[in-house]
Formats: sequence, structure tokens, C-alpha cells
Amino acid sequence: MERARDSVFTVEVHSGSSDARDVLGSGYLVSDTGLVVTNYHVVGSYIDDPKRYQLRVRNGQGVHAARLLRFDLINDLALLEIAPIAVRPLTLAQRDPERGSSIVSLGNPEGLGLSLIEGVFNGYAEKGFVDRQLLSMPLNSGMSGGPIMNRAGEVIGTNVSVIWRANSLSFGVPVAKVKALLAAPSVSTDAASLRADVSRQLAALEHETRARVVEKLSHGDAVATVAVGELSLRRPPALFDCWNTSHVYEDEGVTKRHYGCNLQFTPRVEKIGEVGSVELGIEELTSRGNAYGFYGALGTQAEHSHRIKAQEPNNGILSAPHCEVERIRTRYMAFKVNTCLSAYVKHPGLFNGELIATTVSRPRHGAVLTLRASGITLDSFLALTRGVLGDVRWGDGQ
Repeated sequence: MERARDSVFTVEVHSGSSDARDVLGSGYLVSDTGLVVTNYHVVGSYIDDPKRYQLRVRNGQGVHAARLLRFDLINDLALLEIAPIAVRPLTLAQRDPERGSSIVSLGNPEGLGLSLIEGVFNGYAEKGFVDRQLLSMPLNSGMSGGPIMNRAGEVIGTNVSVIWRANSLSFGVPVAKVKALLAAPSVSTDAASLRADVSRQLAALEHETRARVVEKLSHGDAVATVAVGELSLRRPPALFDCWNTSHVYEDEGVTKRHYGCNLQFTPRVEKIGEVGSVELGIEELTSRGNAYGFYGALGTQAEHSHRIKAQEPNNGILSAPHCEVERIRTRYMAFKVNTCLSAYVKHPGLFNGELIATTVSRPRHGAVLTLRASGITLDSFLALTRGVLGDVRWGDGQ
């Protein structure tokens, strides 16, 4: 892999001076015309504010000014261009290696120099609807955007992320996504054009979320269900990562059962955070004690579930949340429902939404349902809440 040394770069987002380095990542050369691949999240601050930041890359031959050509926020990729240099570009593989094959990841962690990590290609993660290669290797901070190579020295993917607290579990973006980015049209790099392209990609992501998540949770005749204690609800699509937990609080005389689901590998947009994210949780609580105290605890549990927070006025990112509290009766249940929405200031029509619903019909037996979605339209959020709320029921149907 020594021949790839000068083809791997440190990618820097800086605010003007020669020593300023606001963000560091990695990248790699893919053409003799100076095309460099990196991650969207490495250059996201530049995309958000191109007047404030500049791009440059470094390799063994020196420092090179770079400009953004295009980006793919859903797959976390960006394409830069530098002046042609006398370095051989890396070759993109035609296919994935076999599962279990040896691979090597390269990058410049913290700008300290080329780092090479050996690992194993384990195919693709099964959850979420963003394709991620599953890698047995301990990627280091700052290697984001570097190449993942097979034994023939061809690029099979791009470093993208790790799981916090996991010793050797990392993820890559498949090389097919790089090829698609190379074939895409370039974007103008003025602030208005970049914002418009972010909006376009967010709209495409929302459309995907609507088709593969919202429609599945809100429609269908033959419905598979999952039980949470005595509760029954529609089983989320297989793209979700779901888990069950339970705990008995002996002193309080309360038994709590929790079922939670979320989407893995959801994209993140600079300053906004996760987009295309849907989280579902339901807690069933049973009390052996006083009903009044139990419903006080149930209300406290609902209050602690809130994540949408107040926003500074004119922050330019998210609007102040608009919240409403109401009582709703579905075919099967009665709920006290608290719903909050925050609008995306720069991307009209998209919201972060949160619903927290508490049952109000049984004296010592209740549930708290939480539903959160980000980067979603109001119509999709309403369809999602109607579908999820309308399907929850007690096992006896009452």
C-alpha cells in the first residue's frame, strides 16, 4: 500500500489563515485531473457557510487548494477538485470483495500522518435504508473520507463512521455510491446554490422515508403485530433496529416494559443534526399500589421523554417548537397527546416532530408512546402519528 501514500490526503476546512484548521478529515485521489473523494460530514461546515470557510488538502507533496464540485449528504460523500498533480489516482473496484475478505483502510487521523488499518469485509449492515459496509476494523478519528481497499489495491469503499465504545466495528460507504457521485452534475458553490441543493437532497430523503417507513407504519390490511406486556402494536418494518427491555421497581411496586425502534445510519446535516430519522418507543407500566400515585408517575415519565427543546429566536436553524396538548380517542384507546413541531428555517416544508401519548383509561395500568421524526413533512408526520396511535391496543381489545 506504500504506492497509495501520496494519493491519500488530509482534508482541511479552515477559516482563512495558513494555520487555521477548523475540521480535519481524509480523502483520496480518483482521477489524474485532480478529483478527490471525501465525506460530506468532513466538509459540511463549508457547505453550510462557504463565505466563512475554505477547503484545502495536504499530502506528501504539499498543500493544495481545493474546491467543492458536488456532494451526496444521504450517502455522506463529497467530491473536491484540486489542480492536477503528479500522483497516480487510486483505482475503483468493479465489485465488492467476498464476505470475509481481507481489506485495508487508509487515512490521516488528526493530520498526524498516513495510518493503515487491516480488517475484514463483512458484507452490509442489515438495518436502515442507507447502504453501509460492515467492517471489522478499528477506524480512528480523522480517518473519515479515506479509502477502503481490497487485496488488489482497489478502492471498495470510503471510511465513514464507527460505533461509539465498539473496539473494532466500523462502517464504509460502498464504491458504487462514489461512482454515482462522479457521474452527477456539479453544483455552484455560492451559499444560495448550496442551500438549494441541500434542500433538494433532503426532499429526496423525505420521499424515501415516506415510501419505506411512513407508508409501512400507517397502511396495510394484513398487519403483523408485536406484544409489549398486555399491549399490541403494529410491527415496524424490518429496516428498524428494535429491542425489548423490562424492569421491576420493587420499592414503587411498578413493573415497566419497554419496546423501542430506530433507523440506523440516518444522515446528519451540519447544525441541524439527524435527518430522515424515525424513532418509536412504547413503555407499558403496571402498578400494584395507589392509582393516583401511579398516574402521577406516568405523567412524570411522559415529561421526561421530551427531547424537542426551546430555541433561541432568530437562530436561523430551527423555529421555536409549536406544541399542542389534546385528548384523542382511537378505535381502541384513549390518549392524552402532546405534539411538538420545529420547522427547518433554511429548508421550508420540513420539520422535526415529536409525539408523546399517555393512556388515560385504566387506573393501575398505562402506557407512554413516543414517536419522533426528523426532516419530515407535516403531511408525513400526521400520517405517521395517525397510523401508530390508531393501531395500539390492549391485548383484550379494550
